[in-house]
Amino acid sequence: MSESAVGADGVVEPHPAGDPYAWLPATIVSSVAQTSRARSLTLAVPGLRPARAGQHVDLRLTADDGYTAVRSYSLSDVRASGASGAPAAGGAGPVPQIEVTVERLDDGEVSPYLVDAAEPGDPIEVRGPIGGWFVWPPTEFEPDSAVHAVLPEPDGAAPPTSAPVQLIGGGSGVAPLMAMVRARGRDAPPMRLLASVRDPGSRWFVTELDEAARASSALVASKPPSVAGEEPAPLVVDWVHSRTAPEGHDRRAGRLTRDELEQLVLPASEHPLVYVCGANSFVAVVAGWLVELGHAPTRVRTERFGGV
Repeated sequence: MSESAVGADGVVEPHPAGDPYAWLPATIVSSVAQTSRARSLTLAVPGLRPARAGQHVDLRLTADDGYTAVRSYSLSDVRASGASGAPAAGGAGPVPQIEVTVERLDDGEVSPYLVDAAEPGDPIEVRGPIGGWFVWPPTEFEPDSAVHAVLPEPDGAAPPTSAPVQLIGGGSGVAPLMAMVRARGRDAPPMRLLASVRDPGSRWFVTELDEAARASSALVASKPPSVAGEEPAPLVVDWVHSRTAPEGHDRRAGRLTRDELEQLVLPASEHPLVYVCGANSFVAVVAGWLVELGHAPTRVRTERFGGV
């Protein structure tokens, strides 16, 4: 497999063929705790191709004895993966940056290091970004492509790129959905996030998400409705706690039910583009309920993790 090259000035040059599976040397530039068991790491990756919200990367750690371990992590922020990264050493232009958010697995090889020990300046290797289906804004396919032949769009539905967006995350599955929330601009369609977590201490990005939802609500309320085409798209965030609910929360703790799902997501009649991410069992149940509630299977996109 081809690798990227390091020039005489120490700047990593991307593989001339643009091999998306080449390993690139990267550096951890910041580390922010999300919970007692999870941490967001920003990585500077010279030569990285621009990433899209919903994609993931492979990370490789190498021990002093040469032993390597590779794990895949969803990207929780891709906004600096293009030309807006930090300047490279020697004035070589911007260095792309990405963020991954990692939850510690007590029996893991990689996550305990990334959550508890990794510090700014530490080296790591990155491969990717990877993925083209579970991304937002969605990939546009030609009307006569095989994709449309196999996955026809629902009658009367807006094109995927302009359809309202429903995000549903279970636990750490909120990570790629956070990248989608962060990637939305003023011309984005309406977006709603339903996040299911065990307890208040398990909520990732809670302050940023709640502030973004409040700011969106205030902006929508203050915008004159007569300004056609300039109305800011609303962002709604709903939290469901399965074990312990925060004091004063209007919902008691308990697992998400089919009836609640119907109340908390955009209706099937609006033909939203739905992204569901979480553990295998969570995704399987939620995706099944969505289809039962009338959502077109072609508009339900899933990303799952964990054992069978």
